[in-house]
Amino acid sequence: MQNARELTNVGASTNEKQGCFDSTNVDPGPHPPHTRTSQEILKELGVDPTSGLSNERAAQLLAENGLNRLKPPKKASKLKLLLRQVTNAMNVILVAAVLTSFGTRDWIAAGVIAALIILNVSVGFTQEWKAEKVLAALESVGSPVATVIRYDRNAAKKKEKTVEGKAKNIPSQDVVVGDIILIKIGDVVPADARVIDGHLSNLECDEALLTGESLPVAKTSEPLQDADCPVGDRTNMVYSGSQVTKGRARCVVTTTGMKTELGKIAEALDKKQATKAEGWQLMVYRLKISLGLANTTPLQITLNKLAYWLLIVAILLALIVVSSTGFRKIPPSIATYAVAAAVSLLPESLTSVTNLTLAVACRQMAARNALIRRMDAIETLGGVHNICSDKTGTITLGRMVLKKAWIPVKAAFVPHGARSDYDTVKGQMYVVESGSDPFYPRGVIRAAASPDILSPEEERDEEESDDVTADDIIRIESLEPGFQEMVHAAALNNMASVHKGKEGAGWEAVGDPTEIALQVFAHKAGRGKPHLTASRRRPHHAGPGDSLVRIVSRASANIQARQLETPLNRVHTAQSDGPPAIDIDGHYEMLVEHPFDSTIKRMSTVWQFNSEYTQGEQDDYDLVVYIKGAVERILERCTHVGIGDNKIPLTEEGKEHIIQRMDSIAAEGLRVLCLAGKHISHSMKATIKSIPRDELESDCCFLGLAGIYDPPRPESHDAVMEALRAGIVVRMLTGDHSATATSIARSVGILNDTHGPNAVMTGKQFDNLTEGEIDAIPELPVVLSRCSPETKTRMVDALHRRGQKTVMTGDGVNDSPALKRADVGVAMGLNGSDVAKGASDIVLADDNFSTIVRAIRKGRSIFQNFTKALVYLLSGNVAEIVVIMVGLAIRRDGIAIYPVAPVAALWINTICAGPPAFALGVEPTARDVMDMSPKQYQSIFTLSWYMDTIGYGILIGAQALANFVIVQYGTGNGVADISVRCNDHLMGRIPECEVVFRARGTAFATLQLLLMTHAITCKNLTRSIFHMNLLDNTLLLWSAGCLALTTFPILYVPAINDRVFQLSGLTWQWGLVVGQLVLYLIVAELYKLSKRAYARRRKSAAEKAQEAKNSRKFHVAYTIDV
Repeated sequence: MQNARELTNVGASTNEKQGCFDSTNVDPGPHPPHTRTSQEILKELGVDPTSGLSNERAAQLLAENGLNRLKPPKKASKLKLLLRQVTNAMNVILVAAVLTSFGTRDWIAAGVIAALIILNVSVGFTQEWKAEKVLAALESVGSPVATVIRYDRNAAKKKEKTVEGKAKNIPSQDVVVGDIILIKIGDVVPADARVIDGHLSNLECDEALLTGESLPVAKTSEPLQDADCPVGDRTNMVYSGSQVTKGRARCVVTTTGMKTELGKIAEALDKKQATKAEGWQLMVYRLKISLGLANTTPLQITLNKLAYWLLIVAILLALIVVSSTGFRKIPPSIATYAVAAAVSLLPESLTSVTNLTLAVACRQMAARNALIRRMDAIETLGGVHNICSDKTGTITLGRMVLKKAWIPVKAAFVPHGARSDYDTVKGQMYVVESGSDPFYPRGVIRAAASPDILSPEEERDEEESDDVTADDIIRIESLEPGFQEMVHAAALNNMASVHKGKEGAGWEAVGDPTEIALQVFAHKAGRGKPHLTASRRRPHHAGPGDSLVRIVSRASANIQARQLETPLNRVHTAQSDGPPAIDIDGHYEMLVEHPFDSTIKRMSTVWQFNSEYTQGEQDDYDLVVYIKGAVERILERCTHVGIGDNKIPLTEEGKEHIIQRMDSIAAEGLRVLCLAGKHISHSMKATIKSIPRDELESDCCFLGLAGIYDPPRPESHDAVMEALRAGIVVRMLTGDHSATATSIARSVGILNDTHGPNAVMTGKQFDNLTEGEIDAIPELPVVLSRCSPETKTRMVDALHRRGQKTVMTGDGVNDSPALKRADVGVAMGLNGSDVAKGASDIVLADDNFSTIVRAIRKGRSIFQNFTKALVYLLSGNVAEIVVIMVGLAIRRDGIAIYPVAPVAALWINTICAGPPAFALGVEPTARDVMDMSPKQYQSIFTLSWYMDTIGYGILIGAQALANFVIVQYGTGNGVADISVRCNDHLMGRIPECEVVFRARGTAFATLQLLLMTHAITCKNLTRSIFHMNLLDNTLLLWSAGCLALTTFPILYVPAINDRVFQLSGLTWQWGLVVGQLVLYLIVAELYKLSKRAYARRRKSAAEKAQEAKNSRKFHVAYTIDV
């Protein structure tokens, strides 16, 4: 490799020979780019930071390595989706039934089943195609334009002197390895790059979508020692897709396209979970996949298993029917009878009912801000054991706010014109209220009675208090001077701005997140930067003794209104729509700004106050210097406490007290900033800009500490509590620091004192454990900080090895692999990346964590409703099988006469079964759906389900068959009234079949009306029908009622009754039908009564067992302490 660098354009052309350097990426090897100096990387790539690559070399590299973009996702194919629906297990079985019906010349049955297949395929295809078009995938991620340094090689050869490269804007997809990129505030980084030493100026990047870090990362240029440090800690690297929030830098590109950190995550999404099966086990696994019994959703596996088992039983039943002839001279009617027996066992409408039910649930969830990309994910949600959630933007708001401020004064309230004494031992703590909109410039500020740390419950009660007349409320027109000086420092030494967004969009802010938090705090205190710096032009020159019109805060106005016992008009005024403000007699003007420098970790500004009353005589006002930054760096620049006349010297002991206070605030998960200031003589204004920064920022006065954090969403705590009540463990997996994650976890209820020593771990600690060591941990951690994407995926895998289902929620690119690996992936719609959305099953339109819990509640409701629908459908199938198979005993001359014609059985099994089953599928959510553990939502096919399905089926079938026997044998002449021609369809009514037709009519009416009554019974499988709220599902009543009415035209309309359904109308036989309906209700009520009694006994035994354990606390995930 040639070691010459592109120091000149002429020399560069020589060094850019093919093979000069690895053009694909910087080989990480044992020494990845963040562990090496930028000069070493530049030397390896043969590029100079001032000239960059030549246009010719860049074009060559682009042709060799391809475009700098992520691999585009596979687009949905209509043909593939259609084939997926056609090859559904139930549809394949129905296709076989159609072919068999054609073979037996049963045209009516074949036509009905074929129409049902078309309905099933159409509904499923339509819903899946809509889901595939919901979101775009990866193409919109990244920077559209990049600024690079390039030069023209041919022009350089004509010149003998060095010619530096020129900055040019190119599409980000044209960036190549070795390019020198220029990035500044507002830019999106186009590729992974190494910061070049000597070309860095206060650069900070927002990497939240990649790492989960809630705060921008300050970048450095020095090499790091740890080769395996997380991406978020590689401060000398910038990453594709991250956004620059401050400063500027020149960087050299080290990787592009799919080899970037963003690309690695995108590539991980395409990898399916590998199986460890080998040999025969591998063949069996692949067979299961082809049959839809593996590598698909739990609901689909359940339905496919059911279809295959029913197919096996249906074939056996058909063989039994055919065997009744001895397999000799099988007449067409018996072949039709066999097909009828097989088809009667299959719930033909199950696929369409499932798709329609899920489609309705999808629309309902969309109305509640949850967009469903995969329909059966709703049902899977019902049985999850865990919610593995990201922190930033999911449990929290994703925006920084100032939560606490500490001032070294003895009292928060002093008489007008007075000032509190300074005290660094105790000081005064202020708590700042924040709502759902963190940028809203109004909020109550309270003076804490004690500076000590409050419990999460005490803090929540204090923040939720709306008593604006309380004694601890700070009124903006009477701030204690020490507090006022800190507010001025927060507002003026600040480049952020807050403004009202578009109508209905809330408040917006521009600038560094930390400065935005300080600026919003200053607005709440009535001293926002726009108000302090706005020049006021008064219509007259007021004297010092003239009274001023006071603008008061909302809290102060409420106090006055209550004292006057008059209601307060909160709207229709400019003041109530904007931030509060106090009236001041002048404005501030900035003279000098020293921006934040990451090397010294502080920022400063110099301000002059211009009075509105002194008419240009400003010399009486000193200039004021404000500085802010890291606590230790600011304290070393301070010599006094307080900026007022009663300021006191800052001793070493005082510094220790302040450091202790900083530690106590930081222990709550807050990022602590220090604010200071000083006055200098106005006479120095002329030379202020020439004063060295170090001198300007010396001999300052300490003003206070500010605690800033990303607050939890107001709904998160209640949502977590409801999840815990439902037996679901909420786990926080975040890229943020451990102290911050722990604090947020405690505040929302994820973490408490009942958890064990492994409840909180860092991602590095978790990654260092083997799978065996992870599986040996009694309880997996509920808080994982500093997570990498692999850490989150390992957590999901660890939960799967314990047999637990999990939801993974997230918004960042870093969440995507775990989103795809989890049972249900949930992405954020507002602040989420397109990569996360593309990998998810559900997208939250409002980014609200509580929407997850609502989705789980709906999933549990769907699970219960599917249970009811399957009981109804399959018990009807069992009833038909009882009638048809037992009917084999009714025969003449060796030919069985079926009690219900095949067309009638098909009518009941399709037309009459589908609508009520769908109505049961959309039953309203039960109140107690979140009071049961996930164990009860794992399998539909429980012992109770089998008892319900088989018991009701045998009962209904026996009742219908009994009525057939009563009419045929009790009132007729039995076998004498039977003819072998009674099985021939389209023959019409013949004299020798009159009794058989009437008996069939009685059995058909009994079976159909019993099933309609059974549908209403299945509305609740344990509650009495007389205690149900039947009106909360009118669709069920309408479907059951209308289908019951179709019994009459089938029985009495000529040609339809005798030629198609092979039956005739009833007379006195209606008494038998009504009698069977009454008998069914009696038996069903007694059965439900026994189930309720058994449930009460089990509940009583469980309560006694729990009473024995009341002396100790349980894990928070399974019980709530009383």
